[in-house]
Amino acid sequence: MTTAAFEEAAARFFGDDEPRGPESTELTGAPRRLILTPASSIRIRPVRWLWDTTPQGAPPTSHGRIPLNSLAIAAGGPGLGKSQYACWVTARITTGTLPGELYGTPRGVIYAATEDSWSMTIAPRLVAAGADMDRVFRVDVQDDEEMHARLTLPKDISLMGKAAEEYSVALLVADPLLSMIDATINDYRAAEVRSALEPLVAAADRHDFTILGLAHFTKAGGADPLSRLAGSGAFGQLIRSLIAFAKEEGDDGVDEFVMSLEKNNLGRLGLPSHAYTIQAATVETDEGPSYVSRFVLGPESTTSVREVMRAENTGESSGSSSEVAEWLEGFLTDLGGSEEAREIKKVARQQAFSDSSVDRAKKKLGIRSRQEGFGKERTSHWFLPTAWIEEAPNSGPSHTR
Repeated sequence: MTTAAFEEAAARFFGDDEPRGPESTELTGAPRRLILTPASSIRIRPVRWLWDTTPQGAPPTSHGRIPLNSLAIAAGGPGLGKSQYACWVTARITTGTLPGELYGTPRGVIYAATEDSWSMTIAPRLVAAGADMDRVFRVDVQDDEEMHARLTLPKDISLMGKAAEEYSVALLVADPLLSMIDATINDYRAAEVRSALEPLVAAADRHDFTILGLAHFTKAGGADPLSRLAGSGAFGQLIRSLIAFAKEEGDDGVDEFVMSLEKNNLGRLGLPSHAYTIQAATVETDEGPSYVSRFVLGPESTTSVREVMRAENTGESSGSSSEVAEWLEGFLTDLGGSEEAREIKKVARQQAFSDSSVDRAKKKLGIRSRQEGFGKERTSHWFLPTAWIEEAPNSGPSHTR
């Protein structure tokens, strides 16, 4: 090819009028264009957290759970309080009491729900949770060409972004998320799900709001909460945070609820799980009392949702806390009051006791632990309170029984 022919072809490819330089390069082939942006021109931003449970004295945002302006999902089986949790978050956003970036700054919440009655369920739950009802907005769609129009993704994303800015909305609750996706989209096909959710995530970042989608777990999928999300695997790929809910039978057949952070793309995994309860609540109305329930966040828990699922899938019995505590106390007593934690749990599994139930028994009995050794040889020994001996200041890292 001659030089003149090459220049003519290049001119047709790039376009004579297109700017080309160090700041951006556009490669055109009408009607599509490729725009190359140098990484040096991209503004770097820190992660900010809608919900941050960092303890006092810990490194900043080391316990971030829901990142701002992203898509998070709260998922679990039926009857675990996911909707009550959404009301709990809504109440704290609207009153400025959720630990995180918006603490002290009340903001609005759009609550999009399709399965529950607003007048008999959602509104009284919000009241019971302590929400500022002037900052919570039900969303309806008016369409002259569709009598029974409802909020639909991706069709209504642009309108959602404008409404979020107009009403200073910090959170969109989608209860459930799948119900918002256009009926023509197959929610088990990743490409189609992405076409609905990627524009929503982009709008959340552009208009400064976070999406909390509620989802169900399927019965299949093993002990991995992410793999149990109903719908396409694209949900797991697009979300930045997954908060999972589960319950297991405790003492005297009483259910114990646990909530875990099972995905955290922008922060730390392995954060403490939390116990929670669903408490009955009465809300007074003009027509008499309304009986609903509310989510109450409890203390940190040694049990995780993943462990509960694993026990369900393997048929492992976690045992009642009294039963496991009695076994653990007897086991350590027979060994002089102390044993390596790894060996304790190995024997416990043979007794069909889960690791999490042993950890709870350890706490119940006041058992103390001490790290011994270094590197790969480092181990943890557990001691009954009666066998614990404080180390002398210069005695080294190990304890001699």
